[in-house]
This record gives sequence, C-alpha cells and structure tokens, in this order.
Amino acid sequence: MNRLGKKLGKIEERLDKIRTPHIWANPKKCAACWKCVEECPNHAIGRVGFLWHKHIVFQNSSDCIGCKKCIRTCQHGVFRERILKTYPHKVEC
Repeated sequence: MNRLGKKLGKIEERLDKIRTPHIWANPKKCAACWKCVEECPNHAIGRVGFLWHKHIVFQNSSDCIGCKKCIRTCQHGVFRERILKTYPHKVEC
C-alpha cells in the first residue's frame, strides 16, 4: 500500500470514531455527562477519559441502529443526524 493509501486509511479510522451510518458526533461539545453512553441500546458509544480530556467516541460505529436516543438525550448538541443526499438518476427518453 502506498503512502496515500495509508493516510486515507488512518483518516477513515478517525472518522469512524465520530460518525456512524446514521449519526455525526462533535466530541468538542461533549461535557462528559455520559448520559448518551447509558442510553445507547447497542453500546456503540464509548468514553475517552484522560485526566485533561474527556469526551465520547463511537466504539463500534457499525453497531449504531439509528434510534437517535443519543440525539434526544444529549443537552449539549454533540450528536446530529447524518443525512445522506441521494441524487436522482438521469433518465434519457
């Protein structure tokens, strides 16, 4: 694998910590109350808890089912729905 491929792989790994197929997260807004961690039915959300740096991450982004409990639970606006745009196919008559 070339260097560009390795860099893209690392970027993809980082993105998987802040997004799922259904939800985006902004860890900078996290106040470390951990309510979202407790509410997530599939335990897709985890904690990063260093002494000086505490926030959430997605442990297993593929486990997210899109129930939006994290969005409803979080009072700090960390989570938002991920809207995937679909474009209509060009139909030639």
